[in-house]
Amino acid sequence: MKFVTNLFKPAEAKPPAPATSETSMNFDLQEVAPFLTQLGNNARFTFPAALAEEIAHGLQGMAVDETRRWKLTCDFDRQPILMEIEAFMDDIDAPDLTFFGTLDAVAEIQQELEAFAAAKGL
Repeated sequence: MKFVTNLFKPAEAKPPAPATSETSMNFDLQEVAPFLTQLGNNARFTFPAALAEEIAHGLQGMAVDETRRWKLTCDFDRQPILMEIEAFMDDIDAPDLTFFGTLDAVAEIQQELEAFAAAKGL
């Protein structure tokens, strides 16, 4: 009987997959929100609402050589993962964004970075 009741028991939630890989790119400040919006439109990801605006706002007024980091739980291929986005203000209004996540999520972000750079002619 226990076997039958276990069949209908809700599955325990899996903990988010940890960040194990990273990728990065340098941006002009005004390109950060458009890139993050493009990334958010990728069907493989589900990010918190207003992530692009939150990070773009957080970059405003950052001094050269200053670093900020955002930690979030998002979904990649409908599975929860831990992700971190670090911004290092490399030059005036030119942040380096580093994305930390699972190997597969980072590979997808790298493809989005390359497509964004190619569209900008970089």
